[in-house]
Amino acid sequence: MKHVAPFQWFGGKSRAAPLIWNALGNVPNYVEPFAGSLAVLLGRPHEAKTETVNDLDAYLANFWRALAADPEGVAHFCDWPVNEADLLARHRWLIAQ
Repeated sequence: MKHVAPFQWFGGKSRAAPLIWNALGNVPNYVEPFAGSLAVLLGRPHEAKTETVNDLDAYLANFWRALAADPEGVAHFCDWPVNEADLLARHRWLIAQ
């Protein structure tokens, strides 16, 4: 089953993923220091062994944690009509953090 990122990411490596895995081979411990959309990790053609993901963006890291823990819950909260007022309020809240 091929996995794809649920969103695009600036600087994403989805097109480079096959080249990266051809160069690395089936490594026993893969570390993704700039997680973003996890395009390289999700494009892994081998059975996963030990994988570590990291990103400076804590909200992004929390998204991936939440998705791993409760994909249905994440889908539930992502699936509502976009409302400009709600979007602006959430943006202001994030900036204030």
